[in-house]
Amino acid sequence: MLTIIRDMLSWYKSDTMSIMSILCKGESIRMKVLKRILVFALVGCNNAEVSEDADNSGYSEELDESEDVVKKVGMVYGDDETPITLTKPDDAEFTLVGDDPLDSGDMVGLCATDYSWDAEVMGYKYYEGIGSNVPFVDYYFAGAVNEEEFASYEETVSELGIDFEGKPVKAIRYTFKEVDDEEEYKEIFVGFEYKGTEDQGLFGLKIGAFDEDLTDDYLKGLFKELTIVEK
Repeated sequence: MLTIIRDMLSWYKSDTMSIMSILCKGESIRMKVLKRILVFALVGCNNAEVSEDADNSGYSEELDESEDVVKKVGMVYGDDETPITLTKPDDAEFTLVGDDPLDSGDMVGLCATDYSWDAEVMGYKYYEGIGSNVPFVDYYFAGAVNEEEFASYEETVSELGIDFEGKPVKAIRYTFKEVDDEEEYKEIFVGFEYKGTEDQGLFGLKIGAFDEDLTDDYLKGLFKELTIVEK
């Protein structure tokens, strides 16, 4: 497996994107092949059956160690490091978690169990006068993207009719082209706006690689499963 991955990355060495970008931006055939291989090998999505019983660490006790499925993760977002606990959706699994899933820092991954999409979950910060490093955040707060980085940008916004702690949850579907790149990328953000002491931003999922359109109802159900922690 390591030989295959090394050969694939060598084949793709002319591209300067990070591994996370490869996982999230794939639209072409070779990008989808890379996504499948890298997701399988590096972030450990698996199709193991989930036990009904899980211990307080978030792991299922009935599974072999190599088949552990994380049921809950704890993370933070924003400069204030606001804590949030997330629950595993029925048709997805957490990836890129920390050694202690309930203390996973400021970003985790989420992957559909059928590999039809993958995402990162985090808080995307915006600073007045500085901006952000992702186009949908800049467009949300400033009404424009960085023209030095993006040649084009379009989006549609859907209100999903749910909220998280009083904050409305929305889906932002957007397409963009980077400067000096002819390929058009499609991504979806699902989440809510937050305001911190020194920063503001959007917290949620950025789905960067998906095989088919995801409906508002699907995204609404996914976010509800993710953010409603069972007592």
